[in-house]
Amino acid sequence: MFIPTESAKNLQHQKSSLACKFSLLVWNIHKENQTAAFQKSFSTLMQSYPSDILLLQEVKYPKKSSFFFQEYSFTLAANIQTKENLFGVVTATKSLFHDSISALSTKKELGFSTHKSFLISKHQLCDKRTLYLVNIHAINFVSLKTFADELCKIKELLLHIQEPLIVAGDFNNWNKKRLNLLNDFQKELGLCELELKQRQHVKKIFSQELDHIYYRGLTPLNAAAIETKNISDHNPLYALFELQS
Repeated sequence: MFIPTESAKNLQHQKSSLACKFSLLVWNIHKENQTAAFQKSFSTLMQSYPSDILLLQEVKYPKKSSFFFQEYSFTLAANIQTKENLFGVVTATKSLFHDSISALSTKKELGFSTHKSFLISKHQLCDKRTLYLVNIHAINFVSLKTFADELCKIKELLLHIQEPLIVAGDFNNWNKKRLNLLNDFQKELGLCELELKQRQHVKKIFSQELDHIYYRGLTPLNAAAIETKNISDHNPLYALFELQS
């Protein structure tokens, strides 16, 4: 495994804006996306929860074969590169990308292993405003100070944003001290946490939920955690939002 020198994107919906009511799926898919079992489960999931936006973590991107999410426009922020594959976070939509910024965590997990990646992207809404999406797989296996420093790095990139904003992903906040830091991050950015139905399906470690959706400038209409029968070690979170006037 090497620090990535490559990335991947496919932008094919550059004339389409997001509707004023749009759906979102957030899921750490544990590198399972190229398997037949995942693809069957995902197709079934999309029938019940059709999603305009996918914010995915731990995605496997094959360099020399077809990619399962090819029908979406997508950008991948890789944190691992091998000879055959890239791995990282993927933001996928069926609407245009104005821009995207990907970055690696400053520190590595365990001090010598891998970085984590995050991705900030901009998308045109129905009223011509911009929606900012922030797809995060937060760093793990580091000190509390390093966890705090990495959150602060992301926060500094977002403080200037005044338009609608969604920050979501796997935050690896598996103890109360990490959760407190995440709560401070949320408050400083003026974000609300999405209240989910069926919360028992959210991935937990030491009774702490790891996956979250935070938002601002939007009205949530529906939200749920969805049981997917152990396709990944996380379950997807689904949300339906409406743009505030």
